[in-house]
Amino acid sequence: MKNSLISKLLKETSLQIRLEVDNEFAFINLITELGFREDKMWEECEDPMLCKLMNLAHELAKRQIKTIKRWEKDGKPI
Repeated sequence: MKNSLISKLLKETSLQIRLEVDNEFAFINLITELGFREDKMWEECEDPMLCKLMNLAHELAKRQIKTIKRWEKDGKPI
């Protein structure tokens, strides 16, 4: 049951959304790995910074999609 639900959701999730989520996790992990957010939850006063991170992740995903489309147009060189 759980596997079929996950499979269904993955089939419905666009590449853009997947990249956005991957980028969001990467940005937040980077902050943690650098030691800035160890054992700390996001607080309401930090919402502007979190929103900025999410916006940057989404912009990066858009650029990645454009890069993929250019790569495909160029014949998918190795």
